[in-house]
Amino acid sequence: MTARVDDLLTRLKSLFLAPADSRIYACVRIAFAFVSLLNLMQIWPDRATFFTDAGMIDVEVVRKYTVGAYVSAFDLCPNLEAVSVYMLFSGLAMVLLMLGVWPRLAAAVVYVWYVSYAMRATLILVGWDEVLRSTSFLVLISPMPVCWSLRSRKARKKYSIQPQAPSYGLTLMRAQLVVIYVQAVLARWEDPYWVGGDFLSYFLLSHNSRWPGLWVLNYGFLLKVATYLVLLLELAIPALLLVRRWRWWGVAGGILLHAGISLMAYNLVLFFLSMMVLYLSFLQPEDMGRLQRRLPDLRRRK
Repeated sequence: MTARVDDLLTRLKSLFLAPADSRIYACVRIAFAFVSLLNLMQIWPDRATFFTDAGMIDVEVVRKYTVGAYVSAFDLCPNLEAVSVYMLFSGLAMVLLMLGVWPRLAAAVVYVWYVSYAMRATLILVGWDEVLRSTSFLVLISPMPVCWSLRSRKARKKYSIQPQAPSYGLTLMRAQLVVIYVQAVLARWEDPYWVGGDFLSYFLLSHNSRWPGLWVLNYGFLLKVATYLVLLLELAIPALLLVRRWRWWGVAGGILLHAGISLMAYNLVLFFLSMMVLYLSFLQPEDMGRLQRRLPDLRRRK
């Protein structure tokens, strides 16, 4: 019994404290900051509508219906000018995080941004907002290696002999991706449109479709098969990703799934990119080696 407990503890320790390639953390950091910047740029034109008292969302109503504590940096932004300054400040933090300059501080600012706008403008939240907010917290608490950054040459030289970091951040990101898919399947299992295989037909007839129209009625059987195929992929992808020799099949399935969603649905490219950030956590050192051999400039920056 003691041997089994010791073995379990060793496995848990390996999951969270085993050395991981720091270049994988750098990939996630850069990709997350880039997608976050795209998300901010998409919100920017509607900032007055979403975040000011003159907009469509009354802050007192938000406070009243918020479950738990209401905390938002937008409370310090009484007008459009202040909102604009705060958003530019958050955008600057995303750029610094992408470049690896003061990354922990930049990640903290980005996390506050996500929490703040999720609190202030709950009506605008969509799937990728939730994904990016949870990812922002995981990036914040993860190791911040100096590789692939613009930090000082002295700092890069100091850490060049330590190319590894604890794996707990990557483990949590992988777990987050698995939870997203499991939660999605469980939610859809109670939906009669998904269980009956009719979801995609109704979706493609709606305003959310990129090409809505009666043409959908001619492909009812194929869309029923596609509906079940989506459920099957969402069940299979986590299992494939968690088995190292099958993980590229999981990656291929995820790209196929989310690229297909982005192709058929209006304005969901950011959801695709947000999910791909978490997929990067499944990279392995050999993948980074191949990538760095193809990108010699990155090798010189390490």
